[in-house]
Amino acid sequence: MKRRLRFALAATLAACLPSVIVSAKLPLSEQEIRSDDVAVTLIDLTPRFLDFYEKAAKPGVTPDQRFALWEELYGFAAVPPTPEGKTIARRLLDEAWDRYPAALDVIRRGAGGMQPSPDAVANEVRRVLGHEGPFSLRYVVYVGGFEGNAFTAGQGGVPMIAMPVEMASDMRRRTLRHEMTHAVHGAVTGLSGGWERSIAQTIISEGLAMHTARSFEPDMPENLFIEHKPGWLAGVMPKAPEILRGIAPHLASSDSATVLRFTMGKGTTGAEREAYVAGWLVVGHWLKQGRTLADIARIPEAEMVTEVGRAIAELQTAES
Repeated sequence: MKRRLRFALAATLAACLPSVIVSAKLPLSEQEIRSDDVAVTLIDLTPRFLDFYEKAAKPGVTPDQRFALWEELYGFAAVPPTPEGKTIARRLLDEAWDRYPAALDVIRRGAGGMQPSPDAVANEVRRVLGHEGPFSLRYVVYVGGFEGNAFTAGQGGVPMIAMPVEMASDMRRRTLRHEMTHAVHGAVTGLSGGWERSIAQTIISEGLAMHTARSFEPDMPENLFIEHKPGWLAGVMPKAPEILRGIAPHLASSDSATVLRFTMGKGTTGAEREAYVAGWLVVGHWLKQGRTLADIARIPEAEMVTEVGRAIAELQTAES
């Protein structure tokens, strides 16, 4: 596939990334990648991070001063657009700070050193989910806190995927397939991709992404597609019946606090990421019933609460 590249200056990311604080101290370049019906706008934030790092690493800079520089010169993190998100961003920076020197070579290579190409993965996922026609997205390369937390958001009908440059290469392809599923799912179903969405939608979205990523490597251990840190899966799966029971009354809730609770916080059982547990089980249940990933991607938003509620009830009946 031939790729045509176009470079242009971007004045700011503020319009396309509402879930993060973005400073426009350094100009940003946009690189356009075209492949078949896919158009990717690539935005590399690593130069901004390096500008921040150079200033923050000087002797005598305190942690408070360092975070102030981070907000002023860089200000991008995989956190929710809430006051809690700023607290999480500060914690991530503090915990990652001593690890950055060893990663500077990777960071300096920026987007140019990253594989696979987002357009190739977009075409892979579009084939699985049955998406046809033009498809556009923004692909943002950023420096995270070694937490491996890529994310997807919708902006004006165009999905945006943010991928941390420091992520291990063997993990990046699986993660990009997961995030690309979110982007293509939004295009197929017309979802907004906003932070506030029903818990039922979150369950379907995350379950679909995990199972789609695994469909490319069905013989690999399932924890590679679900787990965000070692040991988490073994700790939560024994609680699965209790997690489903606890999350069921919240399927229609879409407020920020509830979304945070079931994704990045602790749910009704005290476990982290309970929506991911529910998503893995619910979408897995539908696949066993004979639905395809493309079928699941087309569940209308208005029917998600009912569909997920029914699946949870069926799973609970099978358990009893």
